[in-house]
Amino acid sequence: MKKILKWTVSILLTVLLLISAGLATVYVFSNQRMEQSFHIVSGSISIPTDKSSLAEGERLYLSRGCIDCHGKDLSGVVFIDDPAMGRFAGSNLTSGRWGLNKNIKDFDLAQAIRQGISFDGKGLLFMPSTDFQGMSDEEVGKLIGYIRSVPPVEKETVSQKVGPLARVLFLLGKLPLLISAEMIDHSVSAPRQVKVALTSEYGRYVASTCSGCHGQEFKGGPIPGGPPDWPHAQNITPSGIGHWTEKNFIQAIRTGVRPEGSEIKPPMSWQNLGHMSDLELKALWLYLSSLPKE
Repeated sequence: MKKILKWTVSILLTVLLLISAGLATVYVFSNQRMEQSFHIVSGSISIPTDKSSLAEGERLYLSRGCIDCHGKDLSGVVFIDDPAMGRFAGSNLTSGRWGLNKNIKDFDLAQAIRQGISFDGKGLLFMPSTDFQGMSDEEVGKLIGYIRSVPPVEKETVSQKVGPLARVLFLLGKLPLLISAEMIDHSVSAPRQVKVALTSEYGRYVASTCSGCHGQEFKGGPIPGGPPDWPHAQNITPSGIGHWTEKNFIQAIRTGVRPEGSEIKPPMSWQNLGHMSDLELKALWLYLSSLPKE
């Protein structure tokens, strides 16, 4: 009996040591990638301050989903709080205490938005810059102009913590958006301006907003970093919504109801996308309709 007990204890200790060693390895290697530095470039960007541009900047803030992480007042909100995944929150983007440092330049903000790089050169956590890397200087300028115009909010940014499951998924390549800066070609410059027109080309530009959840090929599937209870992103190519009409598509985005009457469930933020203009939605539909059907 003593011999069996001795072997049992020995096996349990071995298992515990292996688990501890595994967790330590995961922590070390995930930390190395999260602490890596990216090359910070210098530059400039024009920031308009007229009323029309600020209104457009606010519309971009809403329609591109910035509100989901940074909140209505731009002071930041917690969007993931789970022991396994961790705690993640958008930062306070206002000029209030604990908000943006006064030394942060407009181009620094543009780099954070499009490159996923923090002001210290580290990769931002869960910043979906893959959606915004191609955003034009003109639109980013208006977005930053709006950010700079909002009233200051005295709110401390919640400290972020990467949980063990998130670290494992990150190392396995199942959570690439944890450090989106790794996925971006930082040598490619964004366009200064994009022609707004009812064309498939402009629709492709708008569709970048959808790629974070629906994938680069827009075929849908599990949403990277989402909890298991999140529904899969829908296939929005002709294979998935080819039976829809343009009217159906726009109505679904505006109302959150599909043509057959089913509701579009979170995390699909149709309320945010509903702030897109008719021209944006029509061009987006034109582009999605042009994708190959499999």
